Amino acid sequence: MNVDTSKGNEGQKNMAIYEHIADYIIQVLIKEDVNAYAEAKLLHELLMYKLPAVVQELMDRTVAAEAKKLKKGQDINLMKEIGGINMQKRLHFRSKDQYNSFIALFFDTVDRRPELLAAVDDEEKFERFMILCIHEFRQKLEDFAIEIAQEKSRLEHKHKGYIHHKNAELPEIPTYADFIAERIEGLAE
Repeated sequence: MNVDTSKGNEGQKNMAIYEHIADYIIQVLIKEDVNAYAEAKLLHELLMYKLPAVVQELMDRTVAAEAKKLKKGQDINLMKEIGGINMQKRLHFRSKDQYNSFIALFFDTVDRRPELLAAVDDEEKFERFMILCIHEFRQKLEDFAIEIAQEKSRLEHKHKGYIHHKNAELPEIPTYADFIAERIEGLAE
């Protein structure tokens, strides 16, 4: 997917969506490792550059996977799957704008690919389907951020322990920006 560089209102709206998604990823990183806060500005710039090419594809794949489950006859039970819509908003999203960005991305996908809604036959089922897709998409972003934070923390711990015992020089540990730049393209695969 190409980055939307249009000057109109639509381009600004798309950039706002990516901005809120970038904020969500940074929020998860900081929650996992408070040391990520020092890189927050750099991470935000990096994510704003990289996200447009990745998140739409990730949402497309997420919606397609959930639509495939529906076509196989599986029903959506939000309480069983994710704890309901209110719990999702309260537990995971810092602001209403952040949640609305995820919704806008979902609607962009189903507008471009209406065949994904073939198994959705009423409004209530559509709403449950949308909430489940947003949850799965959010979970993939969260897992991505948590994996990076854990790996960076593991490397820091390993090398600091080694230095303490061996009095050796500290090998260079990649920054969060390095980890994200290296791995973000693989997020949609």
